[in-house]
Amino acid sequence: MLKRISFCIILFLLFNQIGCVETNYILQDETPPILEGFYGFRWTTPMSVVDSEFPKRTSATSKDSLNRYNTSNFSDAYFLGELTSLCQFTFNQTGLTSVKILFTTNYFNYEDKLFLLKDSLSKIYGEPREIPGIVEHNTPPTYFLIYFWNERRLEITLRLDYSLEINAYSYSPLHGPIFRTK
Repeated sequence: MLKRISFCIILFLLFNQIGCVETNYILQDETPPILEGFYGFRWTTPMSVVDSEFPKRTSATSKDSLNRYNTSNFSDAYFLGELTSLCQFTFNQTGLTSVKILFTTNYFNYEDKLFLLKDSLSKIYGEPREIPGIVEHNTPPTYFLIYFWNERRLEITLRLDYSLEINAYSYSPLHGPIFRTK
């Protein structure tokens, strides 16, 4: 009898493992380690999963008029507690490759929102590196500013129109595609 129970337990565990082989495209955290994915999705997530799950998880509105064959666009989603004006997910044949998040700000609130987002991202990814770019002599909006993490795989940019842009990539823009050797 003991052998039969042991055999049933082994069979149950074996079939349970075989049934759980399918890929889990959704991460639990909103901002996981950049190597795994971004905004709650793994870098291998297909477009169909993002299109169906992102509005459910964030109450975002799909912007079908902006979509192309390899992009999905949404508005009115929250990222790190701030309302976005646009979230753009870009895909290739292997899945999600980049995420662009835009925040509309103005002359009065751009600085507060920039440093709030930078501080929130710094708590997760560590201290960023900074690239200041001066168009004229240090007067806004004639300068832009970029903070970046992990070989520019994640960056936040203050653009000349006072908008903020966050970009996350599955590859390193400095070193090209990342090939997994495992």
